[in-house]
Amino acid sequence: MKLRALCASLLAVAACAGAAQAATPACASARLQVEISHIQRVQACTAQGPNSPVCRQNEQVEKLQWQMMDAVCPSPTPQCAVNRQLYDIVSQQRAIKCQQAGSSTAPVCQAAMQQEDVSFLQVKLSCFMQ
Repeated sequence: MKLRALCASLLAVAACAGAAQAATPACASARLQVEISHIQRVQACTAQGPNSPVCRQNEQVEKLQWQMMDAVCPSPTPQCAVNRQLYDIVSQQRAIKCQQAGSSTAPVCQAAMQQEDVSFLQVKLSCFMQ
């Protein structure tokens, strides 16, 4: 079921990509930096564990990249704003659950990471495709 939802979301991204308005170069760069920092944080927290200093540092870097994007990109659409708020909540829940579990391989952490991935994709659809 989750795979089906993910595939449907990816197809929506592909369909929307052609219709998306071009972002300013600064905004496009900021969005790319958010994506890069997100990937780096996921990799660091998965490899080093959710309680490692490397994971925590990458979480802070990702938060800073979101702030930079907010500063240089146009005001979000209402749907983008909602999805961003939901992502922030889901991301915080993932951090708490994984830190409490003590391992990125714990089932509760794995489930939280999957939820966060879906939420991040929703942000990309509603915010990065404008």
